[in-house]
Amino acid sequence: MALPTFFIIGAAKAGTTSLHFYLDQHPEIGMSAVKEPHFFAGPENGLPFPPERIGDLAAYEAIFDPRYRVRGEASPSYTNAPRREGVPERIKELVPAAKLIYLVRDPVERTLSHYQHSVASGKEQRPLDEALADLDDPHSYLACHSLYGRQLELYLRRFPAEETMVVDQAELLGDRGAVLRRAFGFLDVDPDFTSEQFEAELWRTSDRRVSPPGQHGLISRCIAPRTRWVPPAARRSLRRAYERAFWRPLEKPSLSDEQRARLQEFYAPDVERLRALTGQAFAGWSV
Repeated sequence: MALPTFFIIGAAKAGTTSLHFYLDQHPEIGMSAVKEPHFFAGPENGLPFPPERIGDLAAYEAIFDPRYRVRGEASPSYTNAPRREGVPERIKELVPAAKLIYLVRDPVERTLSHYQHSVASGKEQRPLDEALADLDDPHSYLACHSLYGRQLELYLRRFPAEETMVVDQAELLGDRGAVLRRAFGFLDVDPDFTSEQFEAELWRTSDRRVSPPGQHGLISRCIAPRTRWVPPAARRSLRRAYERAFWRPLEKPSLSDEQRARLQEFYAPDVERLRALTGQAFAGWSV
């Protein structure tokens, strides 16, 4: 049995699935058989744990191959405070020498993508304007995942800054080779490894479909737990084929000038906080 040595802690809708896939190509890295085990995530806002969560320690250890010295998983729920509290503390207690990779993205674009994903999965029924109305609520699901400075600060209270790597999703898309070399070096594996699989792009927004009522819950409760051992590529292929056949295409929402300006103003203080914590410019962001 084995525990992970590093975590991709988020953010949701910032490329964690892709990074999990790319890192798994490296012969010295063993990524979890289940991409998002959510093991360290507490109940969300007082609600029960998600049905797909692996909550038993033995079952959690079983998704990691002990033959690999470097092992990782990717659960975006690990940067969702205060909706989920205490994650850095739980990780520190069980894996005190863990390394952390935090993927971030222009917070305005991430918020829009998260709303779109929630509509597709049937979790969000409100028009965009209504969904954005509660950003000031500290438990807003759209805001929590986008407040990177606040989330990172919680980890830096428990883990050394040198054991934390923050990556802009735009860099992963635009200069993937350089980002992966940096990640491999950070994880202390051969930084020069390359693969033709690094050209693959997973879960593009254009592929998203709208889940009919009850379908997403059925998949999460009944199908996902029984198919988590199927190779990820096969799972993705089967799910995409099913969705294309039975689900309607997802319409992309658009922000009005007023909505965009409000989001930029809301996120600006936290983006400055992130820049101060990391020393990174995030120059391509709209904030």
